[in-house]
This record gives sequence, structure tokens and C-alpha cells, in this order.
Amino acid sequence: MSFESTPVSIVKCATYDEDLVYQKVKEAVDLLGGMKAFVAPGQKVLLKPNLLSGRPPEKCVTTHPLVVKAVALLVREAGATVLIGDSPQIESAKKAAHKCGIGKVADDLGIDIVEFEPVTVPNPDGKMFKNFTIGKILTEVDRVINIPKLKTHGLTTLTLAVKNMFGCVPGMRKAEWHLKTYQEGGDHFAKMLLDLYTFINPALNIIDGIMAMEGMGPGFGPSRHLGLLIAGTDGVAVDRVVAEVVNISPERVSTLHIAATEEYGRHSMEEIALLGETLEDVRVADFKPPAGQDPFMKLPKAMKKFLKTSFTNRPVILQEVCEVCKFCLKACPMKCISEENEIMNIDKENCIRCLCCMEACPHGAIELKPGGLLKAYQRIRKIF
Repeated sequence: MSFESTPVSIVKCATYDEDLVYQKVKEAVDLLGGMKAFVAPGQKVLLKPNLLSGRPPEKCVTTHPLVVKAVALLVREAGATVLIGDSPQIESAKKAAHKCGIGKVADDLGIDIVEFEPVTVPNPDGKMFKNFTIGKILTEVDRVINIPKLKTHGLTTLTLAVKNMFGCVPGMRKAEWHLKTYQEGGDHFAKMLLDLYTFINPALNIIDGIMAMEGMGPGFGPSRHLGLLIAGTDGVAVDRVVAEVVNISPERVSTLHIAATEEYGRHSMEEIALLGETLEDVRVADFKPPAGQDPFMKLPKAMKKFLKTSFTNRPVILQEVCEVCKFCLKACPMKCISEENEIMNIDKENCIRCLCCMEACPHGAIELKPGGLLKAYQRIRKIF
């Protein structure tokens, strides 16, 4: 079957200088036809940045406020009304936004930051998931513009356009999805993300890759300068291009792997028309991916439980860093985190490695460490 190519633009942007960011975001959108190709005068448009938690912008946890500001100005210039919204796992959108600088952008431009009050809606066209509980505002706006941060993720390898739509699920309901899809097994979490992205169907995706996060994202990995903005209408295609830029195989990115097997979006580079910079000019050969994903997902449960405990990376609480805020306890869908005598502990037997605890921890007190057999294997490999 033949397809027309879907366009994805790549634009270099060296720094977070306000005028430069506006110019380069506009350039990335203009390569796709300009903002007026995506929004119309009088429409209500929701900007959906990554507001994982309230961390300073230099930590690269959230979409940079100047990228959000540039998109907001372009939408306004097209005659539409702008809103900003997301649903962090623990704190409110307004609180997180003001901590990471997006709140000041909203205040300066007179833009409302909206909380995602839950509403359950049918998804009859979903390939696997036929309804979702999402923020009510998403059913009331005319367009959604998705503004993810380019980051790694211990569960999905990369968190980009498709994964950023998971923020449309209100608060702690994200943990319920982790539990539900884990119980179903296989690649159900990635399938859910793709069904959710397809249902919300953002009009435009603009990825902030000026400063990215590599290594063990999405909350406390090291920052990495890439100097890029990547945009397109098809989130799968945009994510595929990013994977190519950072030299990570799409097989390692669960959403891209499922997109290719289940036919979500344009998942092949042959179906994507690159605009702006060429891959040869922007590719990063030494971008650090997160630690390996669960290789035992398809094994029988009894065997999988043993191997997951002994032969995979698992979250461990760094007691010397932990502030006993209990955010991890609240976020855990398996309820396998407990507190005793001001010490937090994770039950490694029941942990499903969803990494909700790592995402929720505001202090960087949780990191992935290898199980016993994996540690022994790594030592032997290092020797030989």
C-alpha cells in the first residue's frame, strides 16, 4: 500500500534566547504551512506542554517556558484563544507551571492555566481501548497543540509526542493505567498510549529539543544540548524522526515498535518528508539511552516474576537523599511502597517497574539498580 509522505520539520535553535526561540519555532511551523494552517480565528486552542513536575527549566524535566511562549504567541497571531493545561501526577498544573516558569509566561500573556477535571468519554475507533478518562477541557477546545520535551524514559525509552498525551489522563489515574496494562501483559501500555494519542489527535506537535534529557529520564537524567526543534502533525512520525536523530533504534521505543506492527501513524522513514535540516547535519551518535527495558514481558508469570527480580533494573530508594515526602507511596499503583520509622521501602517482589515512583519523586531519591543476576552478569562482562 502506498502513502503520501507526511512532513516533519527540523530546525536548529542554539539557545533559549527569547527572540531566537520565537523565530525558530515560527520557522519550524512555517515549513509545515504556518500556524494558520492548524488553527483558525475564534478557535479555542489548548497548549499541552510536558509538566511532569515543578522543576526549574534548566533541569530539562519540563517543556521550556520560552518554547511554550513562542507557540502561544503564534496561536494568538492566528486569531485563536490560548489555554495551557496538563495534569502532573502529584501536584496541580498551576503549581507545577509556576515552579518551572510556564506560569510566568501564562501570567505575562494573560493565559489561563487549566486543571484537568476528569470526564470519561467513549473511544469507538480505538484499536484496543474503547474509552478514556481525560481532562474535561480536552472535550471543550477546538484544537490541541502538543509541546513535549525531548527526554529519555526508563519504561518507554523515549518520551516524546505520543507519550506526552498521557498527561491528558488526570492525576493519579495514570497509576491505574500502569496497573491495568501491566496486568494485561505484553505491549498493552504502548498500545494504550497510541490509542490515547489517536483519540486526542493534536493538530500539531512541536518538540523542545534545544536542551534534552538523556540517560535515566524522565525526572533526573543529565541534560544534553541538542539545539533542535522538531515539528509535525503526525506524532508517530515526529517521534520516529527524533529516534533517528538520537540514534536509538525504533525497536527500543515501545510506542514506535507497536506503531509499526499495528499501523498507527507514519512509522517508516520512507513515509516521512523531512523539511529544514537534514538528518546528517543533526544526528547525535552518542546520545545516552536509559537502562534496558524488561526483556521478560512475554514469559509465564511465575518465571517472569523471578527473572524480573533478579535480572532486570529496579527502582531503589536512596535513603541519604530521601526526604520522606511520600510522593512515591501515593504514586505507586501496586501499593508496594511503605514507610516505617521515617524510612521508605519498595517491595521488590511486587514492583512492576512502571517507574511512577521515579516520576513522582521531587528529590531524585529513586534510581534504577540492577538485580542480583544482572549485576553479576555485568561484572563478568566487564572482566571479559
